Amino acid sequence: MRRIYADWMIYLVLPLLLGGLVGILVLLPVNEFADFHEHNDYYRGLYGDISVSHFVTLRMEEALRGDAPRKLAFYAMLGGILGLLTGLLYGAVNRRTRKIEQLQTALEQDVAALIAGGESGNVEFKSSLRWDLKKGERNRALEGVILKTLAGFMNSEGGTLLIGVADDGGVVGIEHDYPTLKKKDSDGFEVALMTLVANKMGTANCRLVHPIFYELTGHTICRVIVSAAPHPVFVTHEGTRKFYLRTGGSTREMDIEQAIEFIATRWP
Repeated sequence: MRRIYADWMIYLVLPLLLGGLVGILVLLPVNEFADFHEHNDYYRGLYGDISVSHFVTLRMEEALRGDAPRKLAFYAMLGGILGLLTGLLYGAVNRRTRKIEQLQTALEQDVAALIAGGESGNVEFKSSLRWDLKKGERNRALEGVILKTLAGFMNSEGGTLLIGVADDGGVVGIEHDYPTLKKKDSDGFEVALMTLVANKMGTANCRLVHPIFYELTGHTICRVIVSAAPHPVFVTHEGTRKFYLRTGGSTREMDIEQAIEFIATRWP
């Protein structure tokens, strides 16, 4: 909440105010300077033998006294718009930079060390995407569990999902999922994962999911780095939209009232 308020002030309010001042104190004098040189004979006839600096000062004093309110308002608005556009551009660049830094920090963490550290508020283990190891068959319910975890991370502060790692930290790999895929390798696994996210959470949210594959103890595991979402993320399940949040070491579903209250404070 504090970050959102700070971003709102830095990227919108301050640029708007500073832009307005720049419009009045910079753009307006520049316009008067150009106007003086373009109509030099007219203004010298009106004001006598006046220097350009004196002319600009007089016109600025007139505007600030309220003698030219429309001109003052125009340049204040022009500067404010330019400031606002600059703030929005800076905000977009800054958010992208923060996202890159988050990914770099996550990538610097050793996978083996992540597994050894166990599950936590920002780390979750799942044995597979589709294949039920206990039943020995494909189980679509497991896809829902993956989506639930991804949405929980997106709606909180982001996190890391390791697919191919059992709850106890044992590495089981994702190879058992390969036979269920059209392309039976890690590329096919990534396509299936991203298609699942696009279909159930929205294509735009695919940009928040970053799968990376590692070889560990003779198995392939998929490390999914999940970025925090700039908006609420819902999972569509059997025609119903569900909202999940990562709290502590688990992901839980919020009812409508809880979700509305949380969304109102996180994304005002």
